[in-house]
Amino acid sequence: MNTVLDEVTSESIDAHHVRRRVDDWESRLNGLYSMIGDWLPDGWEAREGEPVLMHEKLMRKFGVAAKRMPTLELHSRAGQIVKLAPHALWIIGNNGRVDVKRDGRRYLIVDAAENFDEPDWQAAPAEHRSDRKAVTRGWLRRFLQ
Repeated sequence: MNTVLDEVTSESIDAHHVRRRVDDWESRLNGLYSMIGDWLPDGWEAREGEPVLMHEKLMRKFGVAAKRMPTLELHSRAGQIVKLAPHALWIIGNNGRVDVKRDGRRYLIVDAAENFDEPDWQAAPAEHRSDRKAVTRGWLRRFLQ
C-alpha cells in the first residue's frame, strides 16, 4: 500500500499496519523538527511544544490506542513565535500534514512522499495550498524573515 488512498480502501489493512504508520509518522515528525532546528538562523531557537493527542479514524477502527505526538515551537529574540503541530496522518494525496501558525496566519507542511518512503516535505500558505515549495534551509530562512 503505497498511498493513503490505497491504504484507506484496502481490505488487508490491520492494527499492526496502523501502528507501524503511526510510529513512522512520529519518526518523520521528529526528523522534520530536528532538521528545522538545525537550520534556524541566528536569533531563533527551537523548543519542544506541548504534545497533541492523535487518535484518527483508522486508529479507532482498529483499536489502536491514542498517542501523544510531538510539536515544535520556534522563538525569536524579538518575541515572535511559530508553532508547528501535526494535523493528521491520513490525508488523501499526502503522507501527513503539519499545521504551522505564525502571526495569526496558517501554513501547511505536507509530506508528499509515498508511505514509508523518505519524506518529501513541502510547504504552502493555507489559503494557497497548491503553491507548494520544498522545505529547505533557504525556504525556512525566507519564511522566518
